[in-house]
Amino acid sequence: MTLPPLLIAWLLAVPFVLGALSLRAVGLRFRDDRIGFCGWAWAAGCLLLGALLFVWLHAGVDPALWWTAPVFGALAAGLLAWRHDQRHPRAPAPAVRGGRVFALLAIVVAAVCLFWSLGGAVRPCIEADEGNIWSLRAKSLLVDRGPGFAAAQVWNLHADYPLLDPLLQAWIYSQVGAIVHFENRWLVQLCGAALWLSLAAAVRARLPGLLAMPVALVVVAGADFQAQCRLAYADGMVALGVLMAIDGWLRWRSSGQGRWRGLAVLGLTFALWSKNETVLYLVAFGGAEALSRLWVRPWPGGRGWRSISAWLLPLSVLGAQVWFNRRHGFRSDLFGDNPTGKNLFTLVAEQWRERVPALLSEAWQVMFSVTSAHGAFAVLLVLPILLPKVAFGRHLAAITLLLWASLCGLHVVWVGSFLDLRFHLDTSYQRVLFQLLPATVLWCAAMARVVLDGEPEPAAPEPVPENPPKLIAMPANAISKPRFEVS
Repeated sequence: MTLPPLLIAWLLAVPFVLGALSLRAVGLRFRDDRIGFCGWAWAAGCLLLGALLFVWLHAGVDPALWWTAPVFGALAAGLLAWRHDQRHPRAPAPAVRGGRVFALLAIVVAAVCLFWSLGGAVRPCIEADEGNIWSLRAKSLLVDRGPGFAAAQVWNLHADYPLLDPLLQAWIYSQVGAIVHFENRWLVQLCGAALWLSLAAAVRARLPGLLAMPVALVVVAGADFQAQCRLAYADGMVALGVLMAIDGWLRWRSSGQGRWRGLAVLGLTFALWSKNETVLYLVAFGGAEALSRLWVRPWPGGRGWRSISAWLLPLSVLGAQVWFNRRHGFRSDLFGDNPTGKNLFTLVAEQWRERVPALLSEAWQVMFSVTSAHGAFAVLLVLPILLPKVAFGRHLAAITLLLWASLCGLHVVWVGSFLDLRFHLDTSYQRVLFQLLPATVLWCAAMARVVLDGEPEPAAPEPVPENPPKLIAMPANAISKPRFEVS
């Protein structure tokens, strides 16, 4: 189907505009990081668009009127951005590394990502997981919005998966007015380009431009990244959200500025609503943060991460997904909704002797490969042993433990899978590990930054602004000229 140019512009402009306003609402401006802002805006805009469509869906709004959702969303985000500007002084822009050469190369690579996305048009979105899980749910959201939705998922192996990816595809269906099999991928595919821009910005914030570019290109050179640009899988979305969350959290810890905590919250929420593995990463982060406190002193401003406002958005999205699954009777295969009827822990106890050696062999071949981007995981596993004071210092301890625990948790899931292990590894191992690959590359850059420049000193927390004082009009004669007396 050939779409009118104005419709294409509308479909693609809506997420970016919503995202730019969302970033402004948390205090981030384009001048703070021109490369990163474009990637962050796409993720934040897709998140807000998905949330609006979720509300419209359950309010019974006809899909023909879903175009009204971003209109109201833009007004609300714009109002929050204006309110933030009124209450907070403009923060100075951080120093930029790399200059115009780095920016030009980043744009060229982003154009290559778009070219790979166009390559996805060679095959329709009707098979494998993108057709049988993600696209199936998107079609059902439009066609079977009522009680028939659960019945339509009878062939869906993961009917409990989060809704952001299907909602983004449903947005395309609703605006085109028909079920399409190529254009429906667009918003998900462009998360690949957003991932690249976010990664380039994150690495550039830690390393000189000439070194940051080849480090960031490690991820782009991998086949899994290219697959995320071509297909409508949600693993690239998780990678983008996790990267934003860790990047924002590290910047917030170092600067004490709340706008970076806002970036971390948006990234975490985006990842949570993309795929279930993010819940594992969130639990791993909580354990890593608590464990690191045994030898790491709390940073100034650390209490701000525990405030209710910081967790309101991610917990709301998580709660909405739990409510949706319970409403339709969806359960995870990890908790017994599988042909064996056994949960993850039971299967781990029964299968670990057979599966652990096979998993260790697979991990060795993939994570310690010198020809694959996944070889970056070898650095994550080995370097902390060689440089424990850096990896487990106050700046990176929680992130190091988070990534270690997340990798271990993923392998526990493969041990307890009800599927044939070889089949499961062939279809998911490298693709799921990719979720942590950009964050691992960021961790490598942060490690190099600490080795080269020393551990950054934590900044004082950003003061909470009070209501700005109102200007009081004074008569012109109330201000007298200064008098000079000569003795």
